[in-house]
Amino acid sequence: MSEHVQRPRILFVDDEPAVLDGLRRVLAAQARSWDMSFETDPLRARARALENTFQVIVSDLRMPGLGGLELIAQLKQAGCPSVCLVLTGTGDMEAALDAINRGGVFRFFTKPCSAETVRQGIADALAVVASRNGHGLALAALDRMPFAAFALDRGFKVLFTNRAGSDLLKAGTVMRTDGGGTVRATTVAETAILHQTVGATATDGESRVVALTDDDDCRYSALVEAAADVGDGAAVLLFLREMDQCRVPAAAVLEKLFGLNPSEARLAHALASGFDIREAAEAQGVTLSTARTYLKRLFQKTGANRQAELVRMLLGAVPGL
Repeated sequence: MSEHVQRPRILFVDDEPAVLDGLRRVLAAQARSWDMSFETDPLRARARALENTFQVIVSDLRMPGLGGLELIAQLKQAGCPSVCLVLTGTGDMEAALDAINRGGVFRFFTKPCSAETVRQGIADALAVVASRNGHGLALAALDRMPFAAFALDRGFKVLFTNRAGSDLLKAGTVMRTDGGGTVRATTVAETAILHQTVGATATDGESRVVALTDDDDCRYSALVEAAADVGDGAAVLLFLREMDQCRVPAAAVLEKLFGLNPSEARLAHALASGFDIREAAEAQGVTLSTARTYLKRLFQKTGANRQAELVRMLLGAVPGL
């Protein structure tokens, strides 16, 4: 294999050194194709998996300090994209099947198992990784974007996040995951609004924008899009960015770009800054009815059909924002 081609990284976790030594021996022929690491301490394995990307993790089920299913659950909650396989005794079949049904585990092996069984299972897991990476350029681009991106299921659990999203969840200042892996905002009220917005978009496919605040009361704009064509159980895509970093085009710029009058341009600027229609009306000193009239004109002049579409258009009006 060319040294310029990065080998897929596999992490094996088992508290019994003899088991790891056996795996190392029977999979020695794969060393040219796979970059294999072996860890006896599940807590150290968790730290390594969070610091470095492993395409596949093969873990024992029962380990002192942190069991295999707990390890995998914690990694998934932290946004770890690894495909996970579990080694289990025959007496643990019910737990293993439950883990597969809940989506955290790709496959399990009953110990003792042959080298070919393990090798084929890892190869199948790498095939899943390869299929995900069919959009590798898009994922790499997402990691370079100055906003957090998430794929959420209908239970408000994170299925995917880019690098900024993973960092944001670790910080826990705007959004965090609870013990069950459910995404929550900083307050009960904002969590309810976020969940309501996600549920509504997952149901009707309409794009929506919601404002969130962090622990220091900085405002964030969250764009929620339907994810019907993404797969992997994703219900919505959520894009989150601090409003001060969005660099919304000035009202005068929007006025020139879209042929708006000054009142329409000020409303457009307020909406692009994360205000809802009521807040924008108050900020402009006009009635809600007048603001809605301006909004209809904005739709006509920009060609947008929905407020979320309008906001995307306004934020993308000037290259490099």
